[in-house]
Amino acid sequence: MKNILLLLTFFITSSALAQAPPPPSMPTEDNKILIDKLIKVTEFENYFNSYCKNKVEQTAIENNWDDKKKQEILKSINFSQFTDTIYNNFARNTKEDLVETISLIKKLNKKRNLSSTKLIISNFMIQNNLEGYVKFLLKGDYLFIKK
Repeated sequence: MKNILLLLTFFITSSALAQAPPPPSMPTEDNKILIDKLIKVTEFENYFNSYCKNKVEQTAIENNWDDKKKQEILKSINFSQFTDTIYNNFARNTKEDLVETISLIKKLNKKRNLSSTKLIISNFMIQNNLEGYVKFLLKGDYLFIKK
């Protein structure tokens, strides 16, 4: 009886663990347009490119990369490979919330003179995924992906 119970428990837990995770949430087409506007208003693409470039420059110095390797890695930075993270992050926001967020950030950033002081959109998930992107970028995983 113990063996049957143990075997049954094993099959139940193994089938539960074998389930694939749900696909990431994606916004509606209307909200995708608003999220693109939010990306533009916050200049997140500039932040992304600067962040990646700084990490590449730092790693190149620390690891004595030659200029060719550094330039290849820098050329492989591609914001379009990261946008799904942002879409996923804002997928559950309502249209009204997105419009309000865009309006608020526009107002706040209008008062700021330097692009380095502009507000961007980020949270733990976005920053964590950005760190993951940079990790693979530095390993050269994006060198052969077409833009």
